[in-house]
Amino acid sequence: MPSATDQPALAQSPAGNGRLVWGMLIILALIWGSSFILMKRGLFHEGRPVLNGWQMASARLLIAWLALVPWALRFFGELKRHWLPLLGTGLLGNGIPAFLYAMAQTRIDSSLSGMLNSLTPLFTLVVGIAVFATRVRAAQVAGVLVGLAGAIGLVALDARTGTFTWSPFAILPIIGTFCYGCSANIVKHKLYMLPATATAALALTFVGPLGAAGCLVSDLPGTLRTDPDAFRSLGYVAVLAVLSSALSLILWNALLKRTSAVWASSVTYLMPVVAIGWGLLDGEPISWIQFLMIGSILSGVYLVTASERLRG
Repeated sequence: MPSATDQPALAQSPAGNGRLVWGMLIILALIWGSSFILMKRGLFHEGRPVLNGWQMASARLLIAWLALVPWALRFFGELKRHWLPLLGTGLLGNGIPAFLYAMAQTRIDSSLSGMLNSLTPLFTLVVGIAVFATRVRAAQVAGVLVGLAGAIGLVALDARTGTFTWSPFAILPIIGTFCYGCSANIVKHKLYMLPATATAALALTFVGPLGAAGCLVSDLPGTLRTDPDAFRSLGYVAVLAVLSSALSLILWNALLKRTSAVWASSVTYLMPVVAIGWGLLDGEPISWIQFLMIGSILSGVYLVTASERLRG
């Protein structure tokens, strides 16, 4: 198995791309940080459940796939040669997390769900070292651990009571971040030769039909017929699918091709800032201790990215 240094595309670092990778990182943080409030709007209307988790996740995957079908047809010839890693990133980067996060947000705040994404770089680093023999610097490990400490503080703190607690539904996003870490490494090490659009479209080709089946099994058509707010909720899911699953997936793959998997995954350190902002606007409680934890997360971002600049 070739290491990162054996592949020219993997040797690139943020220092060589400058404003472009930072622009991608910020855009992704804004889109993905907003995805949690969109999920909340898809699940509830004025606090009342409308769509269930299975319906929302299934519709999200189906709509995202349909949005990229033209590119899937264009690059369909690549599917036979790279079907296994494409299947892996389709399931781990899109399919499984879509359902995990949808189920989690039926019971936890959208801001907390966003905060938990901060764990992704840790799993990206661990999977990269364990499976792909990724070389890392001590500063990267320190940055991930500092960010992880902040993330743990965010998870453990109940913003409503100010006490430390734990929600079992918080485990679902944590599993989702592990899936994201696996997917990032698959794209970085096994699909680096494909255009970013091809990787996104072909990966969704595996899970889009599953989303269509899920819509039927969960009786989404029946909910649309009987619930007057269902189409409104589906509209939010459509925005979520096109922006957070289709467009952002292309940007994510493009970012992975220009920098390391760990550096690219640091976007999940910035996402909680956006998610908290939306949570505040939506009346979710946020405490000053949580802001301190966000400061710890951003410090981790600095350590990870500074190490990449030194490498470049």
